[in-house]
Amino acid sequence: MSFVLTFLAQQAEQDGFLSFLDKQPAILIVYAVLLGMFFGSFLNVVVYRLPRRCLSINNPRRSFCPNCKHQLAAIDNIPVLSWVWLRAKCRYCKLPISVRYPLVEATTGALFGLTVWRTLLESHTLHEPMAWLTCAAILLMILVLVPIALIDADLTVIPDELSLGSLILFIPLAANPGAMQFGLSTKLNPLMFTSMGWPLWLNSMLSAVATGLAASLFLWLMGKVANVIFAKRAAEMGGEAMGFGDVKLMMLLGVTLGWPKLVVGFFIAVFIGASFGLALRLTRKQIGLPFGPSLVVGALGSMLFAKELSLLVDMYLKLLTGEP
Repeated sequence: MSFVLTFLAQQAEQDGFLSFLDKQPAILIVYAVLLGMFFGSFLNVVVYRLPRRCLSINNPRRSFCPNCKHQLAAIDNIPVLSWVWLRAKCRYCKLPISVRYPLVEATTGALFGLTVWRTLLESHTLHEPMAWLTCAAILLMILVLVPIALIDADLTVIPDELSLGSLILFIPLAANPGAMQFGLSTKLNPLMFTSMGWPLWLNSMLSAVATGLAASLFLWLMGKVANVIFAKRAAEMGGEAMGFGDVKLMMLLGVTLGWPKLVVGFFIAVFIGASFGLALRLTRKQIGLPFGPSLVVGALGSMLFAKELSLLVDMYLKLLTGEP
C-alpha cells in the first residue's frame, strides 16, 4: 500500500497535480464519491431534523438512533459500511435501521462522482477555473435538491430554508453562466438579455432571476387552473391541486438551471409524476402525490445529462422545422 501511495505521489509531483489527475481520473472520481457519501450522511441528518422544529441541525451534535435516541459513536456513522457492519440494526436497541440511510449516502456519492466526471474529466477541463465553479454549483444543487425530495416525499412539505434560503447562494453564483450553459448546444442559449449589451455576469444573473420568477408564476397559475378543472380532486387534497412549496422550488430551479434545462426538466418531472400518480391511483387509491421529488429528478437529469437531452431537443426541432 505504501509503495502505491509513494508511486502516485511521485507521479503527481512530476506531472503537476491537475495533469496527474487528468491522466488518472479514477482517483478524483473515487475521492468525489467518498466525499459525496459523507455529505449524504449529513443529508440524512438534515432530512430528519430540519422539518422537525423541536430539533436543530447541530444540536445534538452527534447523530442518534431515531428509535432509542441513543447517540451514535463515530464508528457507527461511517457511510454505508456501518450499516452493513451492523447488519442494518442499531448497536444499542437492536431495532432495524432503514435501508434508506445507506441508499441516500450511496446515491449522493454517485451523483458527486458523476458530476466531477461530466464537468471536469470528460471534457478535460481540470485546468479551467470556470469549469471548477460550474462543478461546485452543481454539487451544491445536489446538496439542496436531495433533502428537498426526501422531505417532500415524507411529509409533503418543502422547507423554505432549502428552497428560498439557498437563493442567497445561487443568485450570486448565477453570475457565472457556465452552469446554465453546461452541456447545451449553441442553439439553446439560457441568456435572455444578450441584445441589451450588458456585461456577461449581469446578463447571466438577471436571466437566472427572470427564469425563476417566470417558472414560479407559471406553476402557480397552472395550480389555480387545476383547482378549477379538477375541483373535486383539489377539495380532497385540501383545496389546492399544487402546493406552494412546489412554486418556490420552481423559483430555485429556474435560477439554477436556466430556461432550456428547466423546460426539459419540467417535462421529465410531469412524465414521472403522472406515471407514478396513475400507478398509485390504480393500486392504492391514493389521492395526491408530492410533485417535489419528480421536479428534483427532472432537474438532476437536465443538469447532468444536458448534452444528451440537448441532442434530443435538436432532433425534435429539426423534425418540426423540416431541416435535414
